[in-house]
Amino acid sequence: MTSELIKDSGLIFLTECPATPLTHILALNNGDYAESIGRLLGSRGPVDATLYLTRACNLRCTTCYVSASKPLPNELNVDEWIRVVDELSELGVRYLYLLGGEPLLLLNRGLLDIIKRGKENGMVVSISTNGTLVSEDSAVKLRNSGVDQVQVSLDGPNPVVNDLIRGRGSFRKAINAVKHLKEAGVPVTLSYTVTIINADYVKDLVKLAVDLRIPVVTFVRVQEFGRASEWGLGISNELAHEVLIKLSEVNPTGVKVVYSGFRFGLLSLIRRAYGEAEELLNRLKVVNYGTCPAGKSRLVIDSNGDIYGCELLMKPEFREGNVKQDELGKVWVSGFRAFRNRTPSSLCVTCPFFKLCQGGCPARAYVKYSSLNSPDPQCPFIRN
Repeated sequence: MTSELIKDSGLIFLTECPATPLTHILALNNGDYAESIGRLLGSRGPVDATLYLTRACNLRCTTCYVSASKPLPNELNVDEWIRVVDELSELGVRYLYLLGGEPLLLLNRGLLDIIKRGKENGMVVSISTNGTLVSEDSAVKLRNSGVDQVQVSLDGPNPVVNDLIRGRGSFRKAINAVKHLKEAGVPVTLSYTVTIINADYVKDLVKLAVDLRIPVVTFVRVQEFGRASEWGLGISNELAHEVLIKLSEVNPTGVKVVYSGFRFGLLSLIRRAYGEAEELLNRLKVVNYGTCPAGKSRLVIDSNGDIYGCELLMKPEFREGNVKQDELGKVWVSGFRAFRNRTPSSLCVTCPFFKLCQGGCPARAYVKYSSLNSPDPQCPFIRN
């Protein structure tokens, strides 16, 4: 077994951002996935928006980067969210991602109306859920709302592994949610956050997806923010590399495997991956690709209306305004300077991979070094 078994290294290099929902949303669409993701990652203008409808959650998953538990004070009501969706549509946003907390807590308090408004505006609407609140009835309601995709989170292929991370009984409920959604005709994908606890079980998760007839599984390298940081669940680049090898060994199954945040796990293959990524972007005539889409092609709105470029940096110093008082159009034009004017370290600028890597993830850099301009702490070249 060698690292040369790793497939699609160019796409793994390009899909470094662990926050963007485009990786799993586009994977479910028909057409060339590589072409779709390449073009949208090179967008300059708001393409996708993530709405944290509530910070309330009925689970306390150890992987949660926002440490969801209780609702924030002054969370937006349904009418305010609908106005936000309309403003996002006017800005040109095409992909709407709804999550929390647990968005299904709002099933009968506006969630369906928000989805419908997104669809009326011609958007692709996706939801992320822990699945514990999905019944036969709620699955039918979601189908009737027109939602394009429901992503169910599973962090283990069995109750022993999953429930250690997500809570007792959560595996069984998530599996039932998948079955209810599929029976109702709702497109379903799975998300698996790779940690030191469950890294050895990634192939088993793909096998489970085959059994459940799930078309897409997204593997996300855990980001050490929120509770994931508190629990010390981060994985090394070496372990990330092993995960990539394991997944490359999976025979064609009809399940599309996509990645988020695994660039630096490529290790010795990063030069080859960079070349493949550059070739893809050149073929598509994409000249604006950026590792970090925060404030460039995407934005985030927290449950109280605060506007950010990235959910990993929902901190006062990166708050761009609030939708209750500020027009999104004006915020988009004048805001997000910290991300748009980022000046990476000279250590990065001299790197042969800088043109596309651009210093890696600024959120990870900020948490480690208190500066968006510092090198990504996961970068193996900087660390060595």
